[in-house]
Amino acid sequence: MRLKKATLSVVIGISYVFALRVIGTFFPTIFTHPSITKVTGIISLLASLAMVVFFIYLYKDYLRQEQTKLRAVTILVVLVSLVGLLTQIRDLSITFKVNVLPYSVMIHHYIETIVPLFGAIFILIFFVVFYQEISGKELVKLKKATFLAIIAAFARTSLQAFVLFNYFYYLQFGYPTDLANNKTIIFSLSIPIILFWFWGILIFFISFYRAQKQYENCPLTLGQSGKADPNQPIGLNKSGINPQTS
Repeated sequence: MRLKKATLSVVIGISYVFALRVIGTFFPTIFTHPSITKVTGIISLLASLAMVVFFIYLYKDYLRQEQTKLRAVTILVVLVSLVGLLTQIRDLSITFKVNVLPYSVMIHHYIETIVPLFGAIFILIFFVVFYQEISGKELVKLKKATFLAIIAAFARTSLQAFVLFNYFYYLQFGYPTDLANNKTIIFSLSIPIILFWFWGILIFFISFYRAQKQYENCPLTLGQSGKADPNQPIGLNKSGINPQTS
């Protein structure tokens, strides 16, 4: 039950952030107003918090001890998401002109620069492992949604890697790469990738939420054969997902 509510919160959060990104792309001057900046900052922070809570509940309530790869990558996603959350809190505190974080936990500039790339890599690995765990015809829609999320996560990771490479290239040589000199090309590349990323993970979380809702009254587990066992909870592959908390 906790994971289902967390999944719904992520869906709502992604939808809000996606809408804000689209509006900001076509009407950038809207977000120059201080009040709107504060509201959008709070919404983005809550959306990120919902994502962290989702992965925590996924780890605590649903993943079994045998699912070592999925559990390990989930922990990594939580950790890097928490660092990103601290960065958002810091930025929001600057917007509100208050100091809510002690100096000791202020994120170093270099760490802040590489965190998005590590976050993108860990999310990509999570989707790949999650996809490998799914079996059975009953979850074919979720598997397709996960595959779409893998493609979207790979595109986002590639974009983050290029941005980071360009950043350190600039620090080393004093000027950006030739591609980065053309801001029109950068904009043309990044916007569709970011929009595709939001769309891909939104489809995944909607499918995951529907899978939970579909089997909440009649849970099942799927093994190598893909046949449902009505006496077991919904699961992934032979280890399965085991809801320990209702």
